[in-house]
Amino acid sequence: MRLLPCLTTCLITVVLTGCGGGGGSPGLSSGPAPTPVPVVVNNYPSLKVGLPDVLNNPTNAIATSGYTTLSVTVSAPNGQGVPNQPVDVAPDEKLIFPDGNTALTNANGVATFKVTRASLLVTGAGTLTISFNYKVGSITTYPDGSAPPAADKVVTAYLGYQLAAANIALDANVGAATLAAYGTRQITVTANVNGAPTTTPALVNFSASCGQIKPASASTNSVGQAVVSYTATDAPGTAVSTVGCSGKTVDITASTAGAAAITKQLNIIAAPATNLGFVDATPARIYLAGSGGATQSVIRFKLTNAQGAALLGQDVVLTLKTQTGGAVKATFGLVGNTAAVTLTTDSNGEVLVPVFSGTVPTSVLVNAALVSNPLVQTDSAVLTIASGRAAQARLSLSLEKFAIRGFNFDGETTSVTLSLADRQGNPVPDGTAVNFVTQGGVMVPPVCTTGAVAGNSQCQVSIRTQNPRPSNGRIKILAYASGEEDFTDNNFNNVYDAGDTFSDLGNAFRDDDESGTYSSALDGFTVPRTGSSACSKDGTPAPVNVLTGRSGTCDGVWGAADVRAQAIIVFSTDDLTMGAPIWTSAAEAQWDNQVVATRLELFIQDLNGNSVPTGSTIAAVAVDNSKFSPSHTVTTGAATTTTYGTCIITGQSYETVPNSLLPLPLAVYLKECASGDQVKVTVTTSAIVKSIVFTVP
Repeated sequence: MRLLPCLTTCLITVVLTGCGGGGGSPGLSSGPAPTPVPVVVNNYPSLKVGLPDVLNNPTNAIATSGYTTLSVTVSAPNGQGVPNQPVDVAPDEKLIFPDGNTALTNANGVATFKVTRASLLVTGAGTLTISFNYKVGSITTYPDGSAPPAADKVVTAYLGYQLAAANIALDANVGAATLAAYGTRQITVTANVNGAPTTTPALVNFSASCGQIKPASASTNSVGQAVVSYTATDAPGTAVSTVGCSGKTVDITASTAGAAAITKQLNIIAAPATNLGFVDATPARIYLAGSGGATQSVIRFKLTNAQGAALLGQDVVLTLKTQTGGAVKATFGLVGNTAAVTLTTDSNGEVLVPVFSGTVPTSVLVNAALVSNPLVQTDSAVLTIASGRAAQARLSLSLEKFAIRGFNFDGETTSVTLSLADRQGNPVPDGTAVNFVTQGGVMVPPVCTTGAVAGNSQCQVSIRTQNPRPSNGRIKILAYASGEEDFTDNNFNNVYDAGDTFSDLGNAFRDDDESGTYSSALDGFTVPRTGSSACSKDGTPAPVNVLTGRSGTCDGVWGAADVRAQAIIVFSTDDLTMGAPIWTSAAEAQWDNQVVATRLELFIQDLNGNSVPTGSTIAAVAVDNSKFSPSHTVTTGAATTTTYGTCIITGQSYETVPNSLLPLPLAVYLKECASGDQVKVTVTTSAIVKSIVFTVP
């Protein structure tokens, strides 16, 4: 268009020239012709833009799905394409340029751009602004050899476009129709536009009627798919467990804007069992029939999956693993049964089977295995079957202290312990009651039961000093409990049979006079039981603490009896004596064959001739009073020798009064103690400190 002014000027020039001018006449000019004015041509590159369809036909529509190609040609004035020139497309909020909005022209001068809609929900029209920023030097020469412009310029073109409404539909794939509880499954949803997967991102939201979906929302990828993970497990914060959605038909729903929601279903089945565990045996120890203790225990197992959830309705086979040499150690399920038992887990995933004691003390195991998968199995912990009732020969009565301050003092205490066992040496049942009776003081409490420490088969009480007090200070304590008479098991079946010999026990009594036999006049207590037969040791005094029973109260039949034991404790006086010293002496050559003492022996006892309180301390010290000094010169003929000697104590037999009922024999060992030297013995009790000095004779 810039040629028009020039042409006009030229025409005017021609007209003016033709008409003459200045001082010329209206006739022909007689001077030379004027020089032509040069014509200036616009030679900047131009832009040609378009949106060709798949058949390369022009269109203004942006595809509803996939990509549309924007074509831009940079042309020289002669129409030839200019290669390697950058072309820009201005951003547009309705569109996305996946490969960027700047591109170089190819050998034909064409730059192409991939265009897709920013959202499947965007519709309407818009305008693209395309620009080429020409700068001097960016094009050295046009393809035809002509020179490019000598000034910078931005060449701009515009292209209108249309966005039609997208027809969006979702398709979901949840895999197989069933899924084990706590299992995980990939869920894939495809967003289709006009029947084909969209390349335009679409945000898909997911929900499940039970279980968890992660993530809850996902955008479609380049092939139109949104992929999430579904797990059949309790959602965080679930108040009531859904046991991994087991037994439920779960609705999985996917939705996106502009499309109808789609729902698929999964059937959740019980998770596979992975663990069969032993829970407990109640009680953990049972006893032979007739023992007086429990003869039945219930063993419990629990079946769970990998998440620890209980599994119900599963068959478990149980097997008793303990038998021995023809003798039935135990039965289970039903009394007398030793065959395998099949049980079904309850709502807690548990099976419970009773175990019954047999005739032989033993340890019992029960194996549990899942019928559908025998590899899932376990053994119970050990169940102990003991003989049960206390046996007379296994009793032991002990005192913490054999002698305590008590003849002149109230309130001193010490523990009394009865240890029991059955005839096999096994613990008696927890809860076995033991009665205590005493000749003096008081038992606190008078009755105790085994099991204060589970299974230790001991019973412990205390005796406290108070009236009455026997004049000799020796207090008899009787302990008795329900047990059985000892027998000799001739056929080794652990059951008393006719012909087995046994010890017939009569009525238990407290042997206050320590004679070993009952005396109505001297013994103060007897357990009232039936029986009128002679006892096996009638007329034969038994040793102290071995009580066979009151004469004439046996029954001649083996069975239950009061097992019993007696102990003696001393209530010691506050004062004590140390008497009857015995000196042992020997000649000492170093002392010019003088006789020196080597040992002092004496008895320490309370005023009743018993032991002083257990734990009292004893100390002995020596005092050197002899005529010989520590350094003494002895002359024998022409020889003179120097001797040394000081009365010292080299040791003593006791420093603490041990557990004893009787007076304590104390030995003090001496070195170089001569006549006139002294040994002081000091006994310290809780009541007194008493010293006696003994002079070397």
